[in-house]
Amino acid sequence: MIQHMVPYDGWAAMPEPREKLDRRLASIICSDSSIEDISEGDIVLLGIPQDIGIQRNGGRIGAAHAPFSVRECLGTFSLNGLGKHQPKIHDIGNIMCEGRTLEDIRANHHEIVKELLQKSARVIIIGGGHDIAFPSSCAMIDSFEAQSIINIDPHLDVRERIDGLGHSGTPFREMLEYGKPSEFIEFGTQAFTAATHHREYIKQSGGRIITYDHIRAMGSAADQLSELMQAMCEADHEIYVTFDMDAVNSAFAPGVSASAPIGFSADEIVQMAFVAAAHGARIIDIAEVNPLYDVDKRTSRLAALMIANCIAGWNSRL
Repeated sequence: MIQHMVPYDGWAAMPEPREKLDRRLASIICSDSSIEDISEGDIVLLGIPQDIGIQRNGGRIGAAHAPFSVRECLGTFSLNGLGKHQPKIHDIGNIMCEGRTLEDIRANHHEIVKELLQKSARVIIIGGGHDIAFPSSCAMIDSFEAQSIINIDPHLDVRERIDGLGHSGTPFREMLEYGKPSEFIEFGTQAFTAATHHREYIKQSGGRIITYDHIRAMGSAADQLSELMQAMCEADHEIYVTFDMDAVNSAFAPGVSASAPIGFSADEIVQMAFVAAAHGARIIDIAEVNPLYDVDKRTSRLAALMIANCIAGWNSRL
């Protein structure tokens, strides 16, 4: 039974399109589903509206608003981009975060995602800070014999805890201490955002780092991600892809927790979101959208477009 959930009731409140035949995503999202209603292959949205870990890490808060802002943008998109099939999409709401510790929220998150994986659902998680990657990683490790975890991020996120507590910079150190996945790849690490000792920690732990500079030298980021994921599929790995929106150039995504002057373009990150789902990722999350620093909802719209392309990518497998 899913505990400590708050339903998201914004789908029905979205304005009707001017033309009756111009259907939008909001019209096909089930917002009153229980866990019993979810079947194999269904797509499930889950929001984590908290930025406690970002605050602990000294970042700028505001990501707690993202699950609301991103959904508002997502619901307005046309159904046309999804392809021939109409997928079953459930929004089970947000984990209740107000008045709770990060540790309690993450334990709740871990159990919910494990339950969804047991139902063979496809899960999209809208953060919140990137500390969401720790409970999702643990759920993958607990649920499957072979797993691949890909972090698309300019940072490595293997910092030490602060006063013994995890935060938005620690999720993959915590994951590696919990249990090493079959494969762990840091994709898009930037030269001036990752300390040498953190790089060494990843390598010593058996992880791989594919740097932003290497990706740029080799060509298409989406093609390279596709090749990686194809190899993982051939090895019978279940896959989790986590997108930190700090990986996007701030010209396209100003509303993030730690903006960057270089990074992937909007087109590239959307293509990567489609690729992640088309290769069958079991969990895809989007973290560190910060509506308080956004411009004209540019970042929330981009995150929403990524989610729409994840849905289209999963739909392309039918």
